[in-house]
Amino acid sequence: MIEAISLIALVLVASLFDVYQRRIPNLLIMAGAAMGILLQGMLAGPSGVLAALFGLGVGLAVLLPGYLMGFTGAGDVKLMAAVGGFLGVKGVLMAAIFSIGVGGMIALGYAASSLIAGTSLGPWGRYSLMFQTLMTTGKPIYIPPVEGEVMGKKFPFAVSIALGACGYLVWTYMH
Repeated sequence: MIEAISLIALVLVASLFDVYQRRIPNLLIMAGAAMGILLQGMLAGPSGVLAALFGLGVGLAVLLPGYLMGFTGAGDVKLMAAVGGFLGVKGVLMAAIFSIGVGGMIALGYAASSLIAGTSLGPWGRYSLMFQTLMTTGKPIYIPPVEGEVMGKKFPFAVSIALGACGYLVWTYMH
């Protein structure tokens, strides 16, 4: 129970920082990762430490491609790694799936609200050009969003990580 409460506190504080400052402090993430490893070591001994370290590595690896492609921030990647320190390999994979699902729903809602309110440009012209290029040349291309386009706007993904990790905890305790 202490590990669940500690994890919830970590992702809640990280989410608040991400919402209000659009960044997650490294000190918070390092403290969270250390806490996860320490708790796993106290609860399960050396095998717990090993599970936490593997979870940390997998958590890092899960969101790293998104960071390299510019979809997530470095703080999000490090936060997911810290979550892995608490949950281990299986837990962080499940939490990542939950987080990505929640993030997708938030992104769709965010995009829809911006388009409906008329505060952002739609992506349809860009998508049409990418599709036409594919049909004409047979080669897919990626055209990044222009400034002001709804698909180029970022939202605080730490909120998705928090909801995904907490959702996984609830799901685990219910089963």
